[in-house]
Amino acid sequence: MEALVEKSLLYRLSGFTVLLGGALLFVYAFLPFLTNSFPILSQMSSYLDDNGIDPSRYYYTDVEQVKEAELYLETVLNAKDTRSYRPSP
Repeated sequence: MEALVEKSLLYRLSGFTVLLGGALLFVYAFLPFLTNSFPILSQMSSYLDDNGIDPSRYYYTDVEQVKEAELYLETVLNAKDTRSYRPSP
């Protein structure tokens, strides 16, 4: 096994800076260019922006309150008389 060679702080910081710069360039330059290059991606991006949808948010669907809300919506949309719905305790 080879012994670990400790690299200088300047070398490690320069490597980190290059890596961080490359990641930022990829996210803020290449991906927007790619999105605008394809009409379907551009259309989807515009739709999300126009409707105020933030696709980077996390939506939890396994929470009990979400299940209760989905049951309520399904009941309201499918039933003629919504007064018969009673949420479970």
